Amino acid sequence: MMIPEAKQYLGRNVSVTFRDRHGDLHTKTLHVHEVSFVPMYGGCLVGDIEDIWLDRVTSISAVD
Repeated sequence: MMIPEAKQYLGRNVSVTFRDRHGDLHTKTLHVHEVSFVPMYGGCLVGDIEDIWLDRVTSISAVD
């Protein structure tokens, strides 16, 4: 997922499926507070529960 795609979910509740560092899939529901770029690491989805790196996201959908 790229930053412009992720910005459409700002301020919304979303269900995000992503891979952890071991390659296992996880799905979490969170409120997106910010989409940011961290040099040397890339884009990041900042939520109320946790931060998720955009390169690990496999799917995202609004829950509203």
